[in-house]
Amino acid sequence: MVMYVSLLWFLLFGLCPISVPDSIPIGMFRTECHDRHFWLSVNSNFLGHKFRFNVQADSKVHEVSGQWAAECGYTMALDSWGDLLLRVSYLACLVENQRETEFQLLVWFINQDSNGKEKSYPLLLTCPLQVPWAPRELVCEQNYMEVEHKFCIKCKFPDINKVVWKHKSHDASPYPQVSVLKLLPPDNHIGTAWVTPAPVELGEGLLEWRVVFRIPAFSQGGGMREETVPVRMAHLLGYHINTTDSRILLRCAYGSKLAYMLQWGETDVEVVSATILYKLKWTLLTVDMSVACTIGQARMDGSDVLWSLPRDLPTLVHPPFIEKVLKLGVGGRYLSECVAHQRGYMIHDNNRTLELRIPFGAEGGFIKSHVIDGLYSQSYFVDVFLLREWEDTAWSLTQQRIFRALFIQHLPRPVTLINKTVPSQREFSISLCCFPHDVSLGNVTVAGQPVLWEEMEWKGVHLSQNPFPNNTYMYLFQMPFSNSLIPQKYLGDRFRRYTLYGVFSFILFPDGEIYNHSATVEAELQDVVLPKLKGECTARGVHTLAYYGNIDSSEWRLYVGGMRVDWELVELGGFSLDPHELYLSLEVPLYAPGMAYEGLGLQGLLVSVLVSLVHLETAEEQTHVQRCVFPVRELLVCLPDGRMVVMVDTAGVSPPVNPNHTALLDPACRPLETDNYRAIFSFSLDSCGTVATHDGDQVIYRNEVRNMPPFPPHLRPLSQPQPHYRVSLGCVHPENGSRTLAIYLPSQSPTLLPMEHAHKTALHSHTRHPEGRVKKIHSLPAGG
Repeated sequence: MVMYVSLLWFLLFGLCPISVPDSIPIGMFRTECHDRHFWLSVNSNFLGHKFRFNVQADSKVHEVSGQWAAECGYTMALDSWGDLLLRVSYLACLVENQRETEFQLLVWFINQDSNGKEKSYPLLLTCPLQVPWAPRELVCEQNYMEVEHKFCIKCKFPDINKVVWKHKSHDASPYPQVSVLKLLPPDNHIGTAWVTPAPVELGEGLLEWRVVFRIPAFSQGGGMREETVPVRMAHLLGYHINTTDSRILLRCAYGSKLAYMLQWGETDVEVVSATILYKLKWTLLTVDMSVACTIGQARMDGSDVLWSLPRDLPTLVHPPFIEKVLKLGVGGRYLSECVAHQRGYMIHDNNRTLELRIPFGAEGGFIKSHVIDGLYSQSYFVDVFLLREWEDTAWSLTQQRIFRALFIQHLPRPVTLINKTVPSQREFSISLCCFPHDVSLGNVTVAGQPVLWEEMEWKGVHLSQNPFPNNTYMYLFQMPFSNSLIPQKYLGDRFRRYTLYGVFSFILFPDGEIYNHSATVEAELQDVVLPKLKGECTARGVHTLAYYGNIDSSEWRLYVGGMRVDWELVELGGFSLDPHELYLSLEVPLYAPGMAYEGLGLQGLLVSVLVSLVHLETAEEQTHVQRCVFPVRELLVCLPDGRMVVMVDTAGVSPPVNPNHTALLDPACRPLETDNYRAIFSFSLDSCGTVATHDGDQVIYRNEVRNMPPFPPHLRPLSQPQPHYRVSLGCVHPENGSRTLAIYLPSQSPTLLPMEHAHKTALHSHTRHPEGRVKKIHSLPAGG
């Protein structure tokens, strides 16, 4: 309920000893009337460099601060949202009490700027009593605790409350135990201002006041001891004791003398166990003024903020005990059961302890963000109050109001990254949450490069902010796989991994702290188009086209015949290498390194070229073998398996030689194939009359192709003299070690040349393996 705020200018000018009042800005002050308190809040945007509250009654002006505020029923604090809150008890000092049904207080708010200039704003607060007084009421404020209940000093008391004074003795208490007065005051009582009862006779009023405190007697082996002091002494000890027409009140700050601590389970409770004794004529009356408040702080229990308080503390409750009302409020507003359930607020009884659970960050509280040691953390503040009502054997009704600012400071809150990426959509989609409104995304860096806001749209990058019902929000960031800042890695089997290396820089307000959150997100997609190899035979050699596919060509290595193609091999073999936009052209000349011998026949020399593309990381291989037949007239092939294959050409020999009549040194070794001019022989080096000679660590194998007609010489016709035809053949192999393939022209056979020159004229020797090892080429036999 909004209270009445009167700006009585003409009156204030007469009463105010402070300063000339300034006009009140609209919307900067909010005033409300609650059950037992004035509520006044000042907008945080209006607070100056320094500020304070003063309260005034007649000519008395007092600043609201420190011990005075606690003893007199004033609480000043910043609420969860940073607004300045002043909460004043209706029974506070300097409050004008009109018949205990209406209360009025003049408050001055003084605002000081950085130059020391002050402005004063007066507010006359008026509140009607909305909820009737209970027989006993307890208040646990943030800076004080209070107990007050019905009281009458002019009533005619029943005989049961009369007690005759007894003299003090060693075995009896100096004061009798008398039932607490619970009679209503007469209707014709007029509201009175606060007075401290004096130990003098006031007609039929108070004659003498004492306060009996009970405190633990540690030196006496446990139990409680009593300490009795006059009311004036109690005031000096920090206890505010006073009465109105119908109420008696005791109020004190936390930590006052003669208060003591009590452990209730895991909860710390501060207790003031006190009884006020006073004498009305010859009757001694006692009033139980005990009060106890939980002072334990909230703590985290899982994801909940947990705060505990005793349910039926013996100091306050006299069994049997009936809980009648339990209400929870936040920020000065009671919550309905439905709203509390929606927010996740819960109160339950756990072994005679009431536990209040609030999810961290739940609506109704305030979150403040921090960066500590490079990590993101949050503090959570929530102003709660509880209203409890119960019945017991001593009181027909007790109301307890508890105000508590719960806070959890610097709780690490790892940023949650939710990967919403669907690889088939070919874009990263990630969300980062959950952030309060004091956090804003200031910058995004991907792969070390800042993403410029103005370039996002046309590069397919999207950033959005999505709110949640609990006043937090998340950021959604989307970036296509095709973006140049997204690295790719081939995994094999046509799968490719896309990786987003992002750094999200958040700005925390109002301090401007920066929190950098690194995120690495990966997505795998089978979208690779592998390189493709095609070959063809040309007049010069073998031509191969290597189409790149959609993987970076730098990830592949090109091999020919098991040898990596580098510039050295290109120059050595006379390769033709020509890169194009979509493919790479490679031509391997005949007899160049990397070309493999497969056979020799009348159709020509059958060779093959194995071209391979090997992925650097996966070792996945794409291969193509191109076979070509090149026409030849004559050729000598020394095979590693210890055979020799030779094609001889008798064309141009005069007189003509029939190729069918040729033979090796062993006349029984005849050609495998012939045509009109050519003959092909294939034989083992240890057959057909082959002669082996040793030269150092090498062995030279020699043979010859001769003209050997099939009939004996004495039967040869005289008109057909036998032509002299002989072609020398030779192969050189190491005596110990691996043999290699060599191809020669028969006219340049090693048997006709020095050994060094013979090696230099070999057209095909050996190939290099990709790992650098020498690798044999196993060829097919000629014609086989």
